[in-house]
Amino acid sequence: MRVKVAKTAGFCMGVRRAMDILLDAAAEINNNGKVYTDGPLIHNPQVLEYLEKRGIHVVNGQTDLSKSTVVIRAHGVTPTRRKEIEDRGAKVCDATCPHVMRVQSIIKKYASQGYSTIIVGDKGHAEVIGLLGYAEGKGHVVQELKEIEHLPPMDRVCIVAQTTQDRRMFKEAIDRIKKRYSNSESFETICSSTYKRQDEIISLGKSVDAMIVVGGRGSANTTRLVKICESEGTPTFHVETDAELDLDKLKDYETVGVTAGASTPNWMIKRVVEKVHSYKVNKYGKILFGLKSIARFFIGSCTYVGLGAASLSYASALLLGIQPRLSFCLIATLFIFSMQILNHFANKEAVALNEPARAKFYERKQTLFVGLGITGAVASFIIGFLLSKSIFFCIFLASLFGIFYRLEIIPKSLSRIIRYRSLEQIPGSKEIFYGIAWAVSTALIPSLVTRKDFVPALAVAIAFTFSLAFVRAVVLDLRDIQGDRILGKETIPIAIGREQTKTILIIITALVALLLSVSPLLGWTTTLGYYLLPCVAYAYGYQYLFQKKIVSGGLLLETIADFNFIFAGIIAVVWKSSQL
Repeated sequence: MRVKVAKTAGFCMGVRRAMDILLDAAAEINNNGKVYTDGPLIHNPQVLEYLEKRGIHVVNGQTDLSKSTVVIRAHGVTPTRRKEIEDRGAKVCDATCPHVMRVQSIIKKYASQGYSTIIVGDKGHAEVIGLLGYAEGKGHVVQELKEIEHLPPMDRVCIVAQTTQDRRMFKEAIDRIKKRYSNSESFETICSSTYKRQDEIISLGKSVDAMIVVGGRGSANTTRLVKICESEGTPTFHVETDAELDLDKLKDYETVGVTAGASTPNWMIKRVVEKVHSYKVNKYGKILFGLKSIARFFIGSCTYVGLGAASLSYASALLLGIQPRLSFCLIATLFIFSMQILNHFANKEAVALNEPARAKFYERKQTLFVGLGITGAVASFIIGFLLSKSIFFCIFLASLFGIFYRLEIIPKSLSRIIRYRSLEQIPGSKEIFYGIAWAVSTALIPSLVTRKDFVPALAVAIAFTFSLAFVRAVVLDLRDIQGDRILGKETIPIAIGREQTKTILIIITALVALLLSVSPLLGWTTTLGYYLLPCVAYAYGYQYLFQKKIVSGGLLLETIADFNFIFAGIIAVVWKSSQL
């Protein structure tokens, strides 16, 4: 079964902005205050559940708002409601979507000139209720075209639409209203992301046999997408989660399209897509599914990244001018393999959000993989001890550091003075320590075995291995930024923003390229430094492809990113052969 996913599926700009404002407010609030939202931030029960776990609640009539922050959601509120919240002692943080703000300002401007307002939208919807508050008591809502004939007489009319309205319906409504009220002004207030989403699903619906719309049933824009799909004659299935998807109902469809409402997070879309992908139809589909399953196992089991660690260790040894040994590669493979496996289990909630297929995979094989992770760590200790005590202590300290990384060392009583109670909570620590773990296992350990003082060469090798691992970690964090924000993770993209993160990655790749170019000239490293420059270019290449959305997230991005380690090993083999 083929799956086509709409490019516009997932959080729209307004929802994403509101979520960012809310999570920023939650991160900044002191211990005496609380963060609330005035109504559900988005119409998605699963996201709201995660927000509840973070202590972010919805305001109710009895809520004590003193010393608290209330975030106004993307839908906006009436001026009266805003004043009411402020009068209750709360600090107001306005996350109203800029598109909704524009509609509010239009209504306010024309209401002050004596115009009556007609809002084409859903009666009772939070956005529409908020917009009516700006109409000075002269606002009317049209949900269905037939209601236009029952509107009262009005001298001058201002016509706007709910920002997520069906554009075709709004155009028809404008024509009918203007026929009835000659003195009227209309404004295109449907946000661009909404009509792009609507146009795309109409186009997508023509190229597929059925459509799946993912999103909350309380979401107006999601239910509108369902109606648009159905109006085009495409068999349509509306699901909130992958658990609701009945694959037997899809067995007669060769190609299925997937789209989602503006309040549907990426991980929920991923889960639905992965479930549909798992359905096997014909023998060719079974073969393709089988190949994908093998690839998923190879990557999901961390075998692939373990092979990458061995390859990078081999390349580092040659860069240092050291004869590679099987023991170097084994230690790197076992250490990185166990680190990756055990980190997935220690970070279950994030994996479940960002990589749902992998989370299910580990859940089914939990005993096996925990056992393999522990076995890998112990085996790396044994091999390290047999080689030298310095290597053993190096691996042991790195593992010990990994254990203490998530422990809350600072007492809760000191949290007012010291914000971060564990190393994990320090912004950017995850990516930095990930890079250090790779540098230690693939560059430092080979140099310790030889017992030679290669300070400049070792610095270059560590910089090279660290940068490849660091870039890989940061790019995958950019992929997972949505889920990490909701869980309260402090990754580099969250701490400094996407644009600054991109700048840092460019600077790092440029500096490492320069270092590899000069180090052989200065006699610091072997001429392999020149040959490894394509690895730096490769790292920049997949960053670019991801940022331009040419390569999407998930399995493909991770496969491409981790191949860079193997690529370094291949280059090293070619270089060594040329030296013979």
